[in-house]
Amino acid sequence: MSLFKPLQTLKWLAIGIATISLLSCSAVRFVYNQGDALSRWWIDDHIGLNQEQDSLIREALDRHFWWHRTAQLQGLAITLEEIQQKLNKSITRRDVVYFYGEIKKHSYAIAYKVTPDLARLFMSLEPSQIENVQKRIAQNNEKFVKEWLPKEKSEQIKVRTEKVTQRAGWLFGKLSKDQEEKIKAHIIANPIDMHLIYQDRLRRQQELIAIMKDITKKKLTQKESENLITDYIKYFEYGRLKEQQEAAKKREEIAMELASFLTQITNDDQKKYASERVETWVSDINSLIKESSALAAKRSALPSR
Repeated sequence: MSLFKPLQTLKWLAIGIATISLLSCSAVRFVYNQGDALSRWWIDDHIGLNQEQDSLIREALDRHFWWHRTAQLQGLAITLEEIQQKLNKSITRRDVVYFYGEIKKHSYAIAYKVTPDLARLFMSLEPSQIENVQKRIAQNNEKFVKEWLPKEKSEQIKVRTEKVTQRAGWLFGKLSKDQEEKIKAHIIANPIDMHLIYQDRLRRQQELIAIMKDITKKKLTQKESENLITDYIKYFEYGRLKEQQEAAKKREEIAMELASFLTQITNDDQKKYASERVETWVSDINSLIKESSALAAKRSALPSR
């Protein structure tokens, strides 16, 4: 799931937490129903919201989560059902590319949807709040370096192997020693330079801080602020420079090859385990959709203000 894990940088106004919760937590309904509160807490932890900003964020998150419930959950359920069905058979590299694209489209829909409210928030920031974001980013980067970038190359390979093995075991169930060794060999044969990933992480963070500062210092309008954020989203994944784009797409290829490889080395029982796991997510999402219909009926019954 590392392909879809959001960087801790206010990436999608923290609403992307909802999608990740759906893909990484067995208590889908509970986490999703708390998503607006968790997102507001995350934003406040990074910025330090004042009362007016807090009201803006509460209203925006309520609106966006309602939109996500009523307009996005069905599409996500369909994608997960397709994954679940494929796990019962076999997943090809072509399937991996397709599913990656579908999840990515879902994430970008969220990003563009929240852009106007993100612009309003950025327009209201004080210099001290931008400093708060920078401090939190620095803390997160320290953790990233400590976790992913040991000095020795062999240790970096070990860390990546452990992470991949852990996540594969979480989805497919307990792996055999032979499977773990195959994962290690595949990672060694298909290396990823974590230093380049870290540099890309820094690029995104620096560009975000620059946008915040531009919006506040130049007192940009709502439209000008939205344009800056939209441009940021456009180049977020691959960067602006040719070498950045080539390196990012190469890492993407390696990641999809790894995902395909994992499905090839798992046995029928492990695929069944993964399929049943995904099936529970689909069930929970469908329950959320039914709850949304009931909530919509209650909302429509309320007297208009």
